[in-house]
This record gives sequence, C-alpha cells and structure tokens, in this order.
Amino acid sequence: MENIGKMLKEKRLELGLSIDDISEKTRLTPKHVKALEEGDMSFFHEDLSYLRFFVKSYCEAVNIDFEDVKDELRESIDDYTTTFLNKAELTHQEIEKNVSRSERLSRVQSSDTGRRSLRIQKPDVSLVSLVAIIGVVAIIILFAFVIFLKTGNKNDDLSQKQPVAPIQNEVGENVTEENSNKPSSDNSGEKEEMEIVAGDDATHFFLTNVKDGDKLKVDTAFNGSNSGYSVTIINDGNEEVRNNEVYNMGQTASTEVEVKKGTKINVYVGCMYQTEIKINDKVVKLDSSVNPSTWTGSCTSYTFEFTVGDQNESSK
Repeated sequence: MENIGKMLKEKRLELGLSIDDISEKTRLTPKHVKALEEGDMSFFHEDLSYLRFFVKSYCEAVNIDFEDVKDELRESIDDYTTTFLNKAELTHQEIEKNVSRSERLSRVQSSDTGRRSLRIQKPDVSLVSLVAIIGVVAIIILFAFVIFLKTGNKNDDLSQKQPVAPIQNEVGENVTEENSNKPSSDNSGEKEEMEIVAGDDATHFFLTNVKDGDKLKVDTAFNGSNSGYSVTIINDGNEEVRNNEVYNMGQTASTEVEVKKGTKINVYVGCMYQTEIKINDKVVKLDSSVNPSTWTGSCTSYTFEFTVGDQNESSK
C-alpha cells in the first residue's frame, strides 16, 4: 500500500495539484487523501471495504489506470487482514487460558465446600424411610389409575369405530373408502432440484437444473476468521458487485440472484479458513486445499466461479 500511495503522491505533484484539489475531485476528505498517500492501512480499518473505491477514485483524478494497481491493492488488504487475525487469535488464546484457570479454581473451591457440607449435615433416617414409603404407595395408585383409563379408552374406541363400506373402482374391484381417498403417488410434476457440479479445478462449479428467471440464494458463513468478501454477477458482459465489505468471524453474507443460462456468479473470499458457501441451502463441497480446517498462521484469497448451465453448454 505504501508503494501505491507514493505513486499517487508523485503523480499529484507532477500535475501540480494540491491535496485540496484532489479532495474536490474525488469528494474524499483531505485526511483520507493524506492517509492514501502515506499508505496508512490502519486509518481505513473501519472502512476497509471501501478502500478499493477510494484508490480507484484517486487514480482517475490523476490519470492513472486503476488496473495497474488493483492486484497490489488486493494483496495489501489481504496482508493487513491476516495480520489483524493473528493478533485476534493470540488474544483469544489468552482469554481461553484465563477461563480455564478460573474453572479449575472454581472446581477446587466447590469440592471443599461439598465436603464441609457433608460433615455438617446428618440425615434423619426415620424421615427418609417415611418419605420412601409414601412415594411407593403414590406410584402404585398412579399406575392403577393409568391402567383403568387406558382400558376405558379402548372400549370407547371399539364402540365408536364404524365399519367402512367397500366401493367398486372402474374395473370392478372392491376397495374401501379410506383407500379410495389416498393421494396419487404420481410425482411426474415435481420440479428437478438444482445441482452443484464440480468443474475442472477446485474453484469452478456449474449449476444445473436451473431455468431462466429462477432465483438463487448465495450464503457464505465465515466460521474461522474475518475476511474481505464480494459477490460479482456477470450477465451478457455486464457486472454487478454485491456484499463488498469485510465480515467478522461468525457472520454470514447473503444475497439473492435472478439468473439465466450462462449467468456467472463469482464469490471472492479474502481469507479462506473454515468458510462455508451455500447455494439454495446446498453446501458447496470445497476441497481442503482451498478451505483448510486448521489454522496454519496465514490464509489465502480465492475467487469461486459458479456458471448456470452444464459444462457442455458453457464450452459452446
């Protein structure tokens, strides 16, 4: 990020523009402009999801092609996110250690209190015997009452049950009225469920049994870490970006997309670690090489591409 900021500042000075000039062109505050030039990522900690747009706006103001810095900017955001997660992990481990020590101390104190209580209290044997006898008698009476009720209900059911008159179907066979009212087992009208089919590698998938106009719900759960995230929908060359922000561990990002044959849904995850992606409540089976279940000290960003239609249709 420092290299990007240095390049922006040099270009501004080359054009003879002041920080206030850039602020007016980009509608960013002078503090934001100065932080961009200094490469100060911590200044944008709460606005990390908008950093890409801030840099793009500055690039346009000084005639720099944003595509030349886009990849470096993404790496800077991923590095900052990873560093932040490592600090959070260390803090979490310290909290767990403190909780464990408190629980052990509490168990020791409870054990001592229980032993003292046993030494002080001496049960009254005669009272215990009386309570036990009363309990046994109550159970016997309750058991007899339940049997009496069940016997009465069975007799009522037999007296109220009416015989079912047989009726004839179209071929002359006798069937009861109960059987004639059973619904048909014909399931020919049921809609085929959407299927998620793996592509040639661990990041490409195809969505089959999907019709034009169907709506697909994309849910991404960040179970292991905070992460930058976005969903890009591509239709006929037109792109729409949604959910472009940083999500905390434990949060879930959701969006609903109306699709047709050939629609592409690109899901970008800045830190893949115990991340779960669902489409229409179906879990996408992600390989452990792109979605590790154990923390290795760092994480990698991936973009997963989902194409509506089977693989043969997409290759035409």
